[in-house]
Amino acid sequence: MRKFFSVLILALASVAFAQSESLTAQLMLPSAIKDSLPWFAVREINEASSPFTKVFLSRETAKAERTALVFFATWCNPCKAGIKRLANAQAELKEHKVNVILVNIGVREVEEKKIRSWVNSIGAGTFKLIIDPFKVMTEGFGLVGKSGEIALPKTLVVDQKMKPVKLLGQEGSDWPQILWED
Repeated sequence: MRKFFSVLILALASVAFAQSESLTAQLMLPSAIKDSLPWFAVREINEASSPFTKVFLSRETAKAERTALVFFATWCNPCKAGIKRLANAQAELKEHKVNVILVNIGVREVEEKKIRSWVNSIGAGTFKLIIDPFKVMTEGFGLVGKSGEIALPKTLVVDQKMKPVKLLGQEGSDWPQILWED
């Protein structure tokens, strides 16, 4: 029994060390968004179920030096961990002028109230929340793979003029600082 616990502790320590040492995956920007974002129309999850288009995004990006479009799904555990870290770093995000917009890649069967509840349950209820159930953004931005699916987590960082700055994958020990660092 003692041997089992020793092995278990060693395994947990090595996993924790590996996670703390890994950096956020920086990915190549797809050609569809290398210079600018294409037009899109999705919905904001709020009381009015407001439309959210490129025009609305331009208003949001004007409020900060950088805006992070964080693509997620409620079933994605790495997404949940990354969004929690963003929620815990809201003061730092504000200090470094980074705006966060959560983009649920949407499963049409999941009710919007459940998505909002999930976001609130992890402390991220202050972030703007939009839903892309028909993959308008993910496909238009070139984020969908050949299989028709998007690998999560994914975060697209854009500047004040909506020019894509970087595309990020799995968050690492430099998350969320990588959002404002060059």
